[in-house]
Amino acid sequence: MIKFRAYSQDQGLALPPYLDELIDKHHLVRVVNSVVDELDMKLLTKPFSAGTHQRGGSPPYHPGMMLKVIVYSYANGIRSCRKIAKQLRENVHYMWLSGMQQPDFRTINRYRGVYFNDILEEIFSSVIELLLEKGFVEYKTVFVDGTKISADANKHKIIWSKNVQRYKNQLKERTRGLFKEIEALNEAEDERYGSFDLPECGEQSDLSSEDLHGVADSLTKALSCDDKKCCTGTDKQLRKASRQLKKDGDKLAKYEEQEKKFGERNSYSKTDPDATAMRMKNDELRSGYNVQVMSENGFIVGGSVSQSANDGSSFIPLLEEMEHAGLPQPEEVVADAGYGFEEVYEYLEDRHINAYIKYPSYHAEKSRESKYKFHYSRFGYDKTRDVFICPLGRQLCFVEEREARNKSGFVVRQRAYQCFECTDCPHKSQCTISSEGRTLTVNMNLRRHHQKARSNLEGTYGESLRKRRGYEIETVFGDWKHNLKFQRFQLRGLEKVRTELFLHSLAYNMRKVMKAWKSFYPDLYRLFEHIYRLLTQKLALTLSLPSNYHNWVNLI
Repeated sequence: MIKFRAYSQDQGLALPPYLDELIDKHHLVRVVNSVVDELDMKLLTKPFSAGTHQRGGSPPYHPGMMLKVIVYSYANGIRSCRKIAKQLRENVHYMWLSGMQQPDFRTINRYRGVYFNDILEEIFSSVIELLLEKGFVEYKTVFVDGTKISADANKHKIIWSKNVQRYKNQLKERTRGLFKEIEALNEAEDERYGSFDLPECGEQSDLSSEDLHGVADSLTKALSCDDKKCCTGTDKQLRKASRQLKKDGDKLAKYEEQEKKFGERNSYSKTDPDATAMRMKNDELRSGYNVQVMSENGFIVGGSVSQSANDGSSFIPLLEEMEHAGLPQPEEVVADAGYGFEEVYEYLEDRHINAYIKYPSYHAEKSRESKYKFHYSRFGYDKTRDVFICPLGRQLCFVEEREARNKSGFVVRQRAYQCFECTDCPHKSQCTISSEGRTLTVNMNLRRHHQKARSNLEGTYGESLRKRRGYEIETVFGDWKHNLKFQRFQLRGLEKVRTELFLHSLAYNMRKVMKAWKSFYPDLYRLFEHIYRLLTQKLALTLSLPSNYHNWVNLI
């Protein structure tokens, strides 16, 4: 007969185990607990005021405990408040972390979306300061990249600015025709109705919803003289026009409200108006946000949320947010070609930050493929004569200088050059499709930045940074999306989405700290053991101790 270990579910314990004894010494929950305990308590209690929360009823849960529970949940890929509340009832790690308290899911959601909304950026900055003190990061070489993450919004409810503008123009065109009809009726019976004050209805006039409602009100007032409804044919037509103007005024007011929501964007979602339509990694068009992350030594040292799909336009707001949070300025920035714009290079140069950033044409310049034979980077520049020289030795002379301003207000100056000797060129079809000859539009300042960036990237140190960039920053997104299944925000609105981003960043850093200490402790123990043996051997030789000196030392 096979013997098994004794098993009894009714066996009681004289001394119940302490929860702390059931948790591993280097478990992630201990890292979260110790890091949050080191934060300033004044920061955590900032959202709470005595006048608001001491008017009666139970006192609020401790913000430190709630922050520990939420961050630990995000570190384990649990973002649902109901699932967090379930873990507090069933999971020993959550029980230990919360001190056996069990807030419900509404309370957890209120702490996450309301109380921590305004202070989470400061909490993140405080944790980064702790990492600086412990030597995990130093803000020397940082890596920047962005990724698109879906919003908590219906993908079929996207409003496009082009459609709104088209519908608005169609409505205005219909209204102009209605105004002409009203004006004709007014002229036919001017003695009875008086002169209506119609807005300007020319092609260039900009009608507003207030104008339409004003005309509709004046028509209604004129048609209700002596509190009696007139029933002539003209009255019926004007009454119908008044009703149509009210409907059009309401529609126009809706379009005007939608235009305010757009701002500088080309779309927004009905479900989450702060979200913008973006092309995701799977090539699907969804409402989402552009998440910018800055990392160093595998830790997230900065983050921001942008409504623009362009990484280059989101870079400067990222650094400005870090500066506003009191975080130090990095010495070097490494990024891909999505950030290689003049405005970014100028911003870094003004702050004396070394830029190891590619630009869109970087690989085309290094390529030897035939399709890049007449790429503009193959055209040499003669500074003395201010002419560009094509690969066949023909000159492109200066034509004009242009100036443009982008959405952020940055001024871009470009110089146009044109070749007047392309007529008999045997390679003209490969070089240009213009009948007037090849033209180049060159930004001299950007060209200077490209040369500087190319010099940085092609050096030995630059190549090592380019190799590091993949696993330094892409690891963050891979861990979020693959391991933690963070592919969609759960909160709505730009401010709450930023809160959720900082929670994910805090959770990621906690896991990195746990892994670093886990790998550090065995090495430290072996080091101390080696030093201990060397010292005891030295002590034995010096004092001529007996051969069993180890036993004596161990007893001591």
